[in-house]
Amino acid sequence: MDEMDQFPHMKGHFLVMDNAPIHTSDNIAKYVESRGYRCAYLPPYSPELNPIEQFWSVVKSKVKRNKFLEKETLMTRISEASNSLKLSDFKGIVKHSHKCLDKCRNEQAL
Repeated sequence: MDEMDQFPHMKGHFLVMDNAPIHTSDNIAKYVESRGYRCAYLPPYSPELNPIEQFWSVVKSKVKRNKFLEKETLMTRISEASNSLKLSDFKGIVKHSHKCLDKCRNEQAL
């Protein structure tokens, strides 16, 4: 939220979270609201609606692409995979989730 606070027009917008127990506690909701935002929770088992799940799916596929080199670590591979993504990749991830959300609103299958 510190990043969002840099953009005053973001106040009142929703912070979208999955239903992990840490996200659904009353303390989290109160904290988010005290910062000027609102909480919205995704339905269970809905990775298509969650851009961070899509991001990790892309990173995971890049990490698994080749065998690890002798001195390579998992953290190195994850960092390289993450850093290889471009702004257009992130826009595509968000656009995909947005399209899936529209389908849900229109009661269409994903």
